[in-house]
Amino acid sequence: MNNFKIIFYSLFFLILFHFHSNAQTNSLLKVVKWEKGNNSLTVTTKNGQLVFIPYLNKTIQIKFGSPVNIPELKNYGVVNSPQRIEFKVTDTKNAIELKTAFYSLSIDKSNSSISFYDQKGKKVVEEFPGANRSAITNKQLVIKDNFQLTADEALYGLGQYRDGYLNLRGKTRELVQFNTQVSVPVILSTNGWGMFWDNASRTIFKDDTSGMSFQSDEGNGTNFFLFFGDKLDTILQQYRKLTGDAPLMPKWALGYHQSRNRYTSQQEAISVVKRMRDEKIPMNSIFIDYFFWGKYGMGSHHFDEASFPQPKQMMDSFHQYNSKAIVTIWPGFESKTNNYKIMKDAGCLLGGGTAIFNGATIYDPFDPKAAALYWKLANDSLGDKGIDGWFLDGPEPDITETFLKTKTYLGPATQVRNLYSLYHSSNFYKGLLKAHPDKRPYIITRSGWASQQHYGTVVWSGDIQTTFKELKNQITAGLNFTASGIPYWTTDVGGYEGGDPESEAYRELYVRWWQYGTFCPIFRSHGYRKRGDVGELPNELWAYGENVQKICTQYDELRYRLMPYVYSLAANIANKQYTPMRLLSFDFENDKNVYDIKDEFMYGPAFLAAPVTDSGMRSRDVYLPKGTEWIDFWSGEKLGGGQTIHAAAPVERIPVYVHAGSIVPLGPAMQYVDEKATDTIELRIYPGADGKFSLYEDEGDGFNYKKGMFSTIDIVWNNKEKTLTIGKRSGSFKGMLLSRKFNIVLVDKNMGTGVHNDAYTRTVNYTGTQVAIAF
Repeated sequence: MNNFKIIFYSLFFLILFHFHSNAQTNSLLKVVKWEKGNNSLTVTTKNGQLVFIPYLNKTIQIKFGSPVNIPELKNYGVVNSPQRIEFKVTDTKNAIELKTAFYSLSIDKSNSSISFYDQKGKKVVEEFPGANRSAITNKQLVIKDNFQLTADEALYGLGQYRDGYLNLRGKTRELVQFNTQVSVPVILSTNGWGMFWDNASRTIFKDDTSGMSFQSDEGNGTNFFLFFGDKLDTILQQYRKLTGDAPLMPKWALGYHQSRNRYTSQQEAISVVKRMRDEKIPMNSIFIDYFFWGKYGMGSHHFDEASFPQPKQMMDSFHQYNSKAIVTIWPGFESKTNNYKIMKDAGCLLGGGTAIFNGATIYDPFDPKAAALYWKLANDSLGDKGIDGWFLDGPEPDITETFLKTKTYLGPATQVRNLYSLYHSSNFYKGLLKAHPDKRPYIITRSGWASQQHYGTVVWSGDIQTTFKELKNQITAGLNFTASGIPYWTTDVGGYEGGDPESEAYRELYVRWWQYGTFCPIFRSHGYRKRGDVGELPNELWAYGENVQKICTQYDELRYRLMPYVYSLAANIANKQYTPMRLLSFDFENDKNVYDIKDEFMYGPAFLAAPVTDSGMRSRDVYLPKGTEWIDFWSGEKLGGGQTIHAAAPVERIPVYVHAGSIVPLGPAMQYVDEKATDTIELRIYPGADGKFSLYEDEGDGFNYKKGMFSTIDIVWNNKEKTLTIGKRSGSFKGMLLSRKFNIVLVDKNMGTGVHNDAYTRTVNYTGTQVAIAF
């Protein structure tokens, strides 16, 4: 009985303390007063101030902290200034309400908790009453906010993680950068909202029974942006309007990139490019990776003559074979280099912050002087070598522990720890633009943060494992990364850490990974191939045997044949804030069955890809989203949506299905390798629904497209009338073809046999005026 009394009173006082604590918290959060400014609403509580800034039409910024600290809050990832948005404030008995033409919010006077509503008055998200936002107690600022979600909404984003999760409901993530993990504090909801948590220190995201929360280690207060949109695409459009659009990639960058851990000599690299062309394996670039500096050391930005005696002539040889050259540099300097002394004497190094090799010291990318000097040293040594793209490796930075002990130009590294890659990439991008104003920069790196898409940067997933489990995790990693607002992402086809090209088991994995890579935004094979203790093995298709080379070359050719489709998607990224590699919820938000499908995705509006992610698998289940019919890409067979089918998947086939109503343009593979305009395009029409596609073309490089120098051809399929209309060409550019041939194929079940009779094919000579074709 005594034990019962002890337990009873313990629980009683615990509950009493809980309610007393909540009462104290609510008292501190009670609204004291409010004031409307020209472009903001300030709400004062006993515990601090809330500031609301209607930033863009469908974006609002929320800050919380002390009146002294709020002005110190930095918008790290924001590149655009707030628009002048009209809004009205109403004071009711229980709440203060802010309303614009596109959204509204309500602040509870008793505890200042905020509820957010869309244009139609639907509540999309709200702070968790009584447990919300930062606490300022005992001079300790806890940077946190807590939100109450609906039971069935799904969450996506937060960057690239290898944990296999897609829907982030019920999950916890630590937002920090390291090799193979890229943290981007952007999240999207299927309930019509998205959020950018603008804090660059270590942050914990958590979704559990007490709500969805962000909590950051450091900062002057809470700072986040809320986006509204009826679709995930719309939400990401608001994000990119805030943090910057993504420029159009050079056309060659959307083809295949050949790489291995490193090419050890000039002769070896040239021979690989030549053989790729001799064996008609389409490619657009080759990577010269680390240690090309040899005896000079990291940060010297010099090629060691023993291995690369004539780097400019090497690049010229690549170009003769219509291949671009991409070279790796790091943000660190070995102490033996002249550049180390120059950077150190100028006060541009982060003392104690090392890179991975030989204790090389990293520079401070946050310091404008250091950024300018880093670019100058790199450009002075390498800028005249004919390099086409830049591989900025190790920008987490690599040995994060040493970096965190330093003090940067912006303050302690712990406050800005997640921003290194953003500043490093943006500095380099701006340098390239200044040096080559008529050339689109191509940068690939292995880390990123919000707004990095604005600086023409591709993020790849780092030094990952060579297993089927890793391939499976790469799919969810890539989908959540692109859902974070940065559209250009890639993975090392075959993985990085190991893999024996002569192993049959690894060959199967390599083929399956290559098939997946064909439908990634950027397509690149790379890795440190090994056999026992022997490393630096070849990573070219011929190293994997005749059958692997045959299968992978066919997918490589498919990637290039799809270039009219792929490049049009890239134009939509630049001009319409589109996301080509898409989790299924982007296009089928009304089908809750797709909310957590982890091994399927859309590539553009037409293709549903279902990679094979298990050894020995020769068939797999595929869910076809409801609301549309689907056509098997390989056979032309028509299938109903809203069902799971069992798809054949022999080793040479990745299951791919096409959305009914799709129009897919295809061209000749090798012509795009040679970067020549094609005078013949095949238009595949997938019947079953109305459809449209806008074919985009421009010079393939440079920025004349921003001056309106491009062309579009709108192509429309009327399913009921069985007519295809190729619209009048809009716009022009230098080198544009004035006429071309369209071979039109109406896809049917005979596609897989190659049988096409006159009922399903047409040919049109197009000269830029509207043409209608009936079937």
